[in-house]
Amino acid sequence: MKRVLLSFKLVVRQIVTDGMLLAVCFASILAGAFFRFAIPSLESLLCSYFDVAFVLQPYYRLFDLLLMILSPYMFCFASAMVMLDEHEQQLTRYLSVTPLQSHGYLISHLAIPAVMAGFASLILLQFFHLTEWSLSQQIGMCILSALTGVVAGLIIFSCSHNKIEGMAMGKLSSLILLGLPIPYMFHDRYQYLFSPFPSYWMARFSIEGSLLFFLLSLALSLVIIPFLYRKVLWKMV
Repeated sequence: MKRVLLSFKLVVRQIVTDGMLLAVCFASILAGAFFRFAIPSLESLLCSYFDVAFVLQPYYRLFDLLLMILSPYMFCFASAMVMLDEHEQQLTRYLSVTPLQSHGYLISHLAIPAVMAGFASLILLQFFHLTEWSLSQQIGMCILSALTGVVAGLIIFSCSHNKIEGMAMGKLSSLILLGLPIPYMFHDRYQYLFSPFPSYWMARFSIEGSLLFFLLSLALSLVIIPFLYRKVLWKMV
């Protein structure tokens, strides 16, 4: 465990010394401030302009959902960039045969950042929420958003050869969030076309708070992660 924590400290040190990655990690705070203060003001302006009761208000929950996912996603993106930098220097191959091993390496570079960012998202929600969340939904979303960050990090690292490709893959990997707006925008049976996406069930869970939707999102994420994990192991060796 000491080796894992030491490896994690090195990840933090590399992120802190890289201005871009450090800014990425704090992006969720800026987004939260924008959602909390700019969106309601914009809602008032739009309602006055179009003379309607509401425009953006039905999507306030979606903004909260994006805020909760943003921290784990960005933290794991930054960690994946560190992993790609180490891979370019052939350090990942060396570290995989040290006492840290590949499993400990991935825990220190993805799992710990995802868990910490998941808790950070809970704190951000307390300050910047637009809607009320039950305690069970907050805890459930903390878990699901952390897993989403891990999936994103694994995709970025396994599908990229360097940091330049990693930044492009970071944008492409955001497609895993495609299911988030679907329940808010579509209410017919065609929305189930997006049911293979964990993010779709995550959005349903945020709306209805059903344990079934939480378990479906959790199960899909746990199916995807081992597949990506094997790809990462193959790349590291």
